[in-house]
Amino acid sequence: MNQTLWPDTTRLDDRAELWIGGCAASALAAAHGTPLYIFDETTLRGRAAAYRSALARYYPGPAQAAYASKAYLCTALAQLFAEEGLDLDVVSGGELHVALAAGFPPERIHFHGNNKSPEELAQALAAGIGRIVVDNFHELDLLAELTDPEHTSAGAFRIPHSAFRIPIWLRLAPGVQAHTHAHIQTGQADTKFGFTIATGDAERAVVQAMAAPGLALVGLHCHIGSQIYEAEDLSLAAAKLIEFAAQMHARHGFELKELSPGGGWGVPMVEGDPTAPVEPYIATLSAAIATTCQQAGMPLPHLVLEPGRSLVAPAAVAIYTVGARKEIPGVRTYVAVDGGMADNIRPALYEAKYAALRIANRKSQIANHAPPATPGTEVVTIAGKFCESGDILIRDIELPRLEAGDLLAIPMAGAYTLAMASNYNLARRPAVVLVNQGKARLIQRRETYADLRARDLPLTRHAIRTTQHEARFTKYQALGNDYIVLDPADWPAPPTSAQIQRICDRHVGVGADGILWGPIMPDDYVGPVGNRPYGVRLFNPDGGEFEKSGNGLRIFARYLWDRRLPAGPDFTLDTPAGPVIAHVLDAAGERIALEMGRITFDGAEIPLAGPAREVIEEVVAIDGRTVRITAVGIGNPHCVVFVDPGNEEIASAQTTGLAMTEDNVFSRQGIASAQTTGLAMTGDEAFPGQALEDLAQALGPHLERLPLYPNRTNVQFAQVIGPHDLRIAIWERGAGYTLTSGTSSCAAAAAAIRTGRCASPVTVHMPGGALLVEISPDWAARLTGTVTPVCRGELSEDVMRSAYFALAEHKRLIRNTQYALRPHPAHQHDRRHHENRREKPDGAVADEINQPAGQDRPGDGGEG
Repeated sequence: MNQTLWPDTTRLDDRAELWIGGCAASALAAAHGTPLYIFDETTLRGRAAAYRSALARYYPGPAQAAYASKAYLCTALAQLFAEEGLDLDVVSGGELHVALAAGFPPERIHFHGNNKSPEELAQALAAGIGRIVVDNFHELDLLAELTDPEHTSAGAFRIPHSAFRIPIWLRLAPGVQAHTHAHIQTGQADTKFGFTIATGDAERAVVQAMAAPGLALVGLHCHIGSQIYEAEDLSLAAAKLIEFAAQMHARHGFELKELSPGGGWGVPMVEGDPTAPVEPYIATLSAAIATTCQQAGMPLPHLVLEPGRSLVAPAAVAIYTVGARKEIPGVRTYVAVDGGMADNIRPALYEAKYAALRIANRKSQIANHAPPATPGTEVVTIAGKFCESGDILIRDIELPRLEAGDLLAIPMAGAYTLAMASNYNLARRPAVVLVNQGKARLIQRRETYADLRARDLPLTRHAIRTTQHEARFTKYQALGNDYIVLDPADWPAPPTSAQIQRICDRHVGVGADGILWGPIMPDDYVGPVGNRPYGVRLFNPDGGEFEKSGNGLRIFARYLWDRRLPAGPDFTLDTPAGPVIAHVLDAAGERIALEMGRITFDGAEIPLAGPAREVIEEVVAIDGRTVRITAVGIGNPHCVVFVDPGNEEIASAQTTGLAMTEDNVFSRQGIASAQTTGLAMTGDEAFPGQALEDLAQALGPHLERLPLYPNRTNVQFAQVIGPHDLRIAIWERGAGYTLTSGTSSCAAAAAAIRTGRCASPVTVHMPGGALLVEISPDWAARLTGTVTPVCRGELSEDVMRSAYFALAEHKRLIRNTQYALRPHPAHQHDRRHHENRREKPDGAVADEINQPAGQDRPGDGGEG
């Protein structure tokens, strides 16, 4: 194995197992299927660091590296290079959208491309990206129009930059022909890219750009090609740009502040290719720029290099599974793999060469603790599975004899493979994992058959049903509340009421206290990426939609954090009740705080029926009985009932005595007498709130539908156990009895503070766990607690279909996942969880589980 072709952490053990980033390639293939692309995080970060250090060492002026994302871009890669301090080069509205959604700082983005649309230019301007690289006169005219101080809009976009001049570069064709394949030469005179210097177009572009009132021409750019091994070609192109800039300074007063000779540095692809280290290339280029500037009497410009292939190609390995063989005696032996030109078109497009290695297949060799048999080698041609004779990955390579089921690893697979992947033959694009120190993270899932149909609109009303229509879900729990997140990327439309009921059912579904559908991010959002709000819609398990949930929103914040979408630990969630600020308090995302908004006791805001007023410990009648309630609003309505054992006033008033006799009939004897019925709350009980739980289940349904609340209400039964401690039991509208709830915790704590029972901060204790509630003097509430992942998986077509279903129908809901039991400690308090637990239907399983996906619990929460 030639180590220069493989990621830095690659090793081959004595059983022919390939290890990358501390992970066995065969194990990853078994877990994620093939084709599979494995990126090594150490190599990615190491290559970025090599560019940074070489520029700092050899270039005497300011310098920066920008990743040319056309080589391959996904959310995780954008975030990784942002962490490494690189800028980002994008060439389309799609790449720009992914970069912004990943939280990449817009001011560090350069927008290239030879035919940008007005919408793409407006998108870039609205985002406030750092540089637009103008390629032709058509684009220059469009950009001048969009940035003219008199111009106010472009299509659906508003341009907020009328007071500024937008910094741009011009892309030039310097007339340098790189020594590389003709299909990847871009700097010669005969090219579709850039303003040609020799024809005078470049000078005319400089004059026009300098005259545009909304533009600031600050730099020049060129890119002469890819897979270049000779730094002299790149140095010559940079020198031509500097010489041109000197002429433009003399003729038109142009000042060259920034210079980008592009990227294009090569990597070795097969044995015998140059090793192409980065340092000598940058040393040669830097010296040429410094010399040419000195000769021209110009100050050193800010240098920007744009590596793409040399950053990501060495970091990735593609894994395929061998299938069919075709032996043509005396001619050729073809060995087919399960990928090909749909995931790597480079060999077919411009005759790219690759190496390959047969590696151990965990199912066979590793299980037997032996290396694969090696009965000699053979020369074969590795063919893809697609319907083109040109679908050949590698021609005439010598390998050990390959049999069906063998795994084949191809290095240098990180650049211009996935980026140019297609759905040819309706192939599903492969999964991508990022490995580091023995851990593997899925950063791009394999496409599903549902993805292939997502854009289709049928001619007939009823499309033919298939059995492969699936969508992913992710489940989390927050102190006893569990919610399922359905991402619009997988579930384009909100789930129907019937679907929600099926998914949330703990017997025939996944089981959850509700559904979170998001993030919803409008394409026309204008503003800093770091402040982008993440919209979400919240659904109870009965299918009804509600306004706000403390635990639900903390779960949603954890989901966004796990996807690495927010730019930082503080970000905004856009809820039906208004914006909520989330704060991630640790790197793992386990502790999350929410600025829940302002508590209100105003009846018009909660809202309450009747004249506007505050309801503070007001007596209400329930089925011939009386109870004192406090009405609270925090984006959704709440009814708080204080149960104060030992409170003589309450005991004597006999209006809040909620003791329950053995025949479940409520008496009005006061809490003091309740002690004789086994419902008193003493400090030595395993969960002293057991009486509160019984009260919640008995009175909760009545109070939920109290006429005072036109939209129904959530109910809390609360007991003060200290000046900063409160114990509550909860009945939630649309869900019933629940183990824990964030908004209920805030409402109960606020009511306790308002009535003088507690002072902020208040720790609210519930059967599912404790939450910290902080109430400011202006009644703003902050909620803090833990969130942990439960499971993830795929929902079958049976769930995704909008038709109504029978709840007793036991069909597979979740496919191709693993199952492990680790119940959350909070559930140990729920005696019915242990008494009534039922088996899940066969096949209803989920992966990455911290607790059973479908464990049978009470209806423990909807608004959480």
